[in-house]
Amino acid sequence: MTAFRRKVIVNPASGNGRTGKTWNDTEAFLKKTLGDADVSFTRAVKDGTILTAQALRDGTYDHIIAVGGDGTLSEVMNGFFVNDRPVNPRAVLSFVPSGTGSDIAKTLGIPTDKKQAIARIAGLLTEGSKQVLDVGKITHKRLDNKNFTGYFLNVASFGMSGNVVRHINRASFLKNFGGKAAFYAASMLALGQYRNTPVHIRIEQGNTTVFEERMNTRLVAVANGRWFGGGMLIAPNAAPNDGLFDIVLIENLGACETAIKFQKIYSGSHLSEKSVRVVRGTRLTAMTDETVWIDCDGEFPGKLPLTMEILPALLPFV
Repeated sequence: MTAFRRKVIVNPASGNGRTGKTWNDTEAFLKKTLGDADVSFTRAVKDGTILTAQALRDGTYDHIIAVGGDGTLSEVMNGFFVNDRPVNPRAVLSFVPSGTGSDIAKTLGIPTDKKQAIARIAGLLTEGSKQVLDVGKITHKRLDNKNFTGYFLNVASFGMSGNVVRHINRASFLKNFGGKAAFYAASMLALGQYRNTPVHIRIEQGNTTVFEERMNTRLVAVANGRWFGGGMLIAPNAAPNDGLFDIVLIENLGACETAIKFQKIYSGSHLSEKSVRVVRGTRLTAMTDETVWIDCDGEFPGKLPLTMEILPALLPFV
């Protein structure tokens, strides 16, 4: 097995607190399987990013393992980069899913059982095998109206999905019912509140504009991975290593029609609907005079206007 200096960053609150409650058993298995590791716990929002950046900047660690939900992975991944460049080009990232959604795990083929995920990491290290993943860069307005730039690994979206994540953040008890049920319940709450909103969208592929339109938007998902929202197959053909986003555009759907067709997203069959288009691109800009909320890797970071672009082959992942 390749020797790594290993830092494990754990969100004990993920999985509605189950990660922290079972951590002693998980840690014992991790150290038995992978060897010695330094463990740090997140206590507040953005701790994952801060702890990762510190570990990589000091040069002490070159293998970071995130333990938690998709939001934990996203925070940790954000600590890998400064100004679109790796803090430590030798460093690799791994993920042990232990959250509400675990959508990115499906795309990357990671078991949702923690011990199986750890064993998978050990096997890949023994083989000397790793992926190099694309990363999405997003610039948007925060809730305080200041500009913010960050990175995402799975899916960033806006429209009704932003309202869904806002509901989950406000009513955290929903997570008690598991990822799919939580997102489904929040979607039903958001369904009657969100109104289709005019948004000017431009999509580019390289130096070419491949789509530009003012859309009556229900949902726009910029996908590097395939699943979001606790098991919704929003972009069945997306791949996190092809240098392109699959951008799913859903428009002109009322609340009743959305409710009727909502289940199709779980199987990916929504792509056949006339109200749905998919455009592949490397950059998207979206502007509106209305308030439209964002969902970024299952978190609620702010609102439009925004720009997203893909940074190809940037993140080594085991």
